[in-house]
Amino acid sequence: MTQRGDEPDPVDPAEHLLPLVGEATVRIHGTEPGHPLYGSGFFVAPNWVLTCAHVACRTPEETGADDREEAAVGQPAARKVTVGWGDRMLDGVVEWAEPPAAGADAESWPAPDLALVRLLDAVDHPCVWLSERTAKAYPTNQVAFSGWTLIDGAIESYDGRCTITGQVRTTGALRLGNEDEVPYGVSGGPVVDLVRGEVIGVVKARRKARDGGLAVGIQHLRRLPRTPEDDLYHRVMSAHDLHHADRHAFVQGAGETWTDAQSEIGACAGRALTAGRRTQLLGLLAQLPPPADTPGLMKIVAEVRGEPALGLPHAPRTWRDGLGLLYDLRRGTTETEAVLRFAVHAATADRTSPADEAAERAVWKWAEEAASSAEGLSRFFRSTLVAERLTRLRVRATSGVDLTPAQWRGPEALLEIVPRGWERDLYDWRVSVVEQSGEVDCIEEEHQGTRLGALPERLREPLREAFFRCDAGGNLATLQLAVPAALIALAADDWPLGPAGGALSAGRPLVVRRTDPPEEERAAAADRLARWQALHQQRPRPDLLDCDEGTPGPLPGDGDLRARPRDTLPVLCRSAATAPDALNRIVLSGYNVALWRREPVEPDTVCADFHRGVHRTVRVAKTAGRLPGLLAGLRAAVADRVPESYWSAGLTILYDDPTRPVPGADELEAPGDT
Repeated sequence: MTQRGDEPDPVDPAEHLLPLVGEATVRIHGTEPGHPLYGSGFFVAPNWVLTCAHVACRTPEETGADDREEAAVGQPAARKVTVGWGDRMLDGVVEWAEPPAAGADAESWPAPDLALVRLLDAVDHPCVWLSERTAKAYPTNQVAFSGWTLIDGAIESYDGRCTITGQVRTTGALRLGNEDEVPYGVSGGPVVDLVRGEVIGVVKARRKARDGGLAVGIQHLRRLPRTPEDDLYHRVMSAHDLHHADRHAFVQGAGETWTDAQSEIGACAGRALTAGRRTQLLGLLAQLPPPADTPGLMKIVAEVRGEPALGLPHAPRTWRDGLGLLYDLRRGTTETEAVLRFAVHAATADRTSPADEAAERAVWKWAEEAASSAEGLSRFFRSTLVAERLTRLRVRATSGVDLTPAQWRGPEALLEIVPRGWERDLYDWRVSVVEQSGEVDCIEEEHQGTRLGALPERLREPLREAFFRCDAGGNLATLQLAVPAALIALAADDWPLGPAGGALSAGRPLVVRRTDPPEEERAAAADRLARWQALHQQRPRPDLLDCDEGTPGPLPGDGDLRARPRDTLPVLCRSAATAPDALNRIVLSGYNVALWRREPVEPDTVCADFHRGVHRTVRVAKTAGRLPGLLAGLRAAVADRVPESYWSAGLTILYDDPTRPVPGADELEAPGDT
């Protein structure tokens, strides 16, 4: 079909977007004389630059200098970089990088290979628009990338266009097509979707001896650390949204904004929100306190969508992430109604800090005006929206539930590990989130086999994602470690699963479960259930089975174990070396709760402090249900080097609820197992 002569030329999105991208794209240099080019980056929020970790964290061996900022005693030194923007050279420090170090080759740096650089001096500069979507898969739209490279010895800006040809399932890396070259120096630059008008990724590397390149999805930023005192991701994303909202509202400003460009290319055509309304709403949401936790945010999203959002590669953490889950709804409700209800829920949500009434009223005012001007919305819906807001405000005003760690019960993370019986030292695994309802959402699983020694690193990101989805109200969700009897003594609490590769958060409850529970007669099963109920209805009675006032001894016979009172809590003091066999006998004797210390004890070790500590802990717990949380507190005290807690080093709990079998354990059963 030929174009009519009186029709305007079709809009080329790149004409609007590439100038905006280029203005916000920077160079990353070393700090040594001459400032050698490391790679590229781009402004994502005022005084924040996003780039690749392998660009920002080049080692002293690579650069010939030690680019580290002096730090206070006991604090890690921050790596220094120089950010080149136009003809200015700005000082910056790497505030976060993951991983913080790896090989010299860019492709050898594992996901996410991202770093955030904080400028040390305030600078007025433009920022790119980051996608708020939570994509399960990335579109095949044409994309553009930008950065800096060396051409004949001079540093020059570079733009390219290509398509996304695929996504690496294990790492989430995006494969870029070979329509344009990805030269040296462009690593760390932005990848922009030319149809949606938003940055969706970061250039990682060209693919050596292969076509195209690699990029990292912008959603990996949700891995930024979060503590009760600080949420770096929320800070950066709020500053990003306010930056764009302010520039959109400043009508006297010269030049095209990202909102203008999105309108020009029709990025929001047919959607519930125009480009301008979306910018306004995101700016208003950025002024609210963040969601109390990810589970609460997911609950709001599910309610306004009419269905839960499952199978997400990265859970939402901010109001902008939640809004992005409402685009392109296909069933259950209309996109417009979902967006308006989401705004009302965000403005009336429970707060971890005092509510800003003015900010909440501003969000409501936006929703009210948007509802009155939206086509197709009935008066009944607008009336319902008003009633919903008032009801939620009344409920919030009268609530005030104190969710202490002992009382709180929410979703839990589940890690299942199964040996491949025909392949030695290889294991299949699955990481899931188990809701209170029993519904299981699988985050990631592996059926090709992973070496035991490689499990901690391989499981780090799936487990971190599970924790983001489960932790709520300042409480760290329980990690259920479901393993066969042979792996029951696995020291998962020492795995490098925490921030910067540190151990699993010391305050997180960790319980061991069996993926191969014993088959037994109905009477034995009834007795097992009765023991479980007794331990949760009254104070357990600790019974140190293998140690008599410091003297090691064998476990009682099976008949003796079965005959003991139902409130008996088996405890192992000196059976670390034979823990799998000893615990298997305990389980077969009808017990689903037991304590043992994983650290071997020398024969001449005085263990009275361990005995006293166990009895004291159980006395404080009052019921078995509180033991996982108390043990987590003890692990935290050990990590903080509190001498009075050293007795509990390596203390572990078997806590295998017979009323809640490991969800779907049979689905992961290795062929040949019996």
